[in-house]
Amino acid sequence: MRYMLFLQNSFYQPKDSLWLKNKARELSSTSGIAIRDARVSRFHIEYDISIPDYDKIVKVAHMFRDIGDYSSSYHVIEKRREKLEAISEAKSYFNEEKYWIAHEILESIWKESTGVEKELIGGIILICAAYVHYQKAEEEICISILGRALKKLSNARGKYYDIDVDKIKDRICDIIANGKVTVFRI
Repeated sequence: MRYMLFLQNSFYQPKDSLWLKNKARELSSTSGIAIRDARVSRFHIEYDISIPDYDKIVKVAHMFRDIGDYSSSYHVIEKRREKLEAISEAKSYFNEEKYWIAHEILESIWKESTGVEKELIGGIILICAAYVHYQKAEEEICISILGRALKKLSNARGKYYDIDVDKIKDRICDIIANGKVTVFRI
């Protein structure tokens, strides 16, 4: 079973993500837990892990207590959501800097979308993907993906549900022009 495990972040930076992944692998080496990846936001350290069952998530969090205190977890399963619910949930996760989850949730409605809406959702998904790379200190990759996202958003304007598309496009243009990634909310 796949989970995102979130630990509170006191001082780690995205540049520490590889060290954090290796440290987690070291701490869990005899437990049968697979550590896929580690990402670092301002608020949390995100581990992409596989464990046999959810009951072990507390045990895993306890193993990692020297890295950070347990914050939350998310079971990664494909779930059908109504569009408004999915957009609202994805926006909330994006604003919590849980970009990977936001990406996954949006993909579920992107698959059923068409036309300009499909391009717009695809653009937001790419923004999420870009920030996943940013959380692993891969700024050049992040900026490159943001450029692709901007192209997908080129025909979108105004508000999409309660997401200000014009504001997002302006922020991305600033990031690309400055070559410096900054975190923003949608």
